[in-house]
Amino acid sequence: MKTVLYPFLIVITLFSSSGCFVTSTAHSFYKAPGFNADGSFKIISVNTDDVLLGRLENQMLKQGFNLISDNYIRGAVPAGSTTVSTRDTTYLVPNNEMMAVRFADDKPVDYVIKCQYSGLMDNRITFLNINVVNTKNGRTEVSFSFPEKAGDVPQVINVDNAFDLFISRLKW
Repeated sequence: MKTVLYPFLIVITLFSSSGCFVTSTAHSFYKAPGFNADGSFKIISVNTDDVLLGRLENQMLKQGFNLISDNYIRGAVPAGSTTVSTRDTTYLVPNNEMMAVRFADDKPVDYVIKCQYSGLMDNRITFLNINVVNTKNGRTEVSFSFPEKAGDVPQVINVDNAFDLFISRLKW
């Protein structure tokens, strides 16, 4: 019985560790001299259908930052279809067109925050990059990146913890 059990446990151990994630807070942060944390900010997203944009806005508002809303609603709308034919089958492939609708006038802001992430699962992410760009001169004045460097084992961080790290470092 023991001879059958040991190989089984070894196989289970090997396969279960291949999908492991390591929770980490190792990140890289840079803030240029002269950055004004009391300025006005607009958060934009590089990802489409971004679910984290509102969460970052919420946490920044709770910490007293001056946020100006992105004044566009963006999304894909149906735009017809394309017919694709093979030898024996015809397919109709739906087409979507990106659309942006302005719902408020543009307001001047001091900084634009660009946010990119990947690997959102169970409130954890495997990659997060946030850049704060000065709208007057176009320079990136703040950069936050998680993980600090990639390794063999994917690192994860709770989304709210990642935003807390970013926001706390902005205020220093």
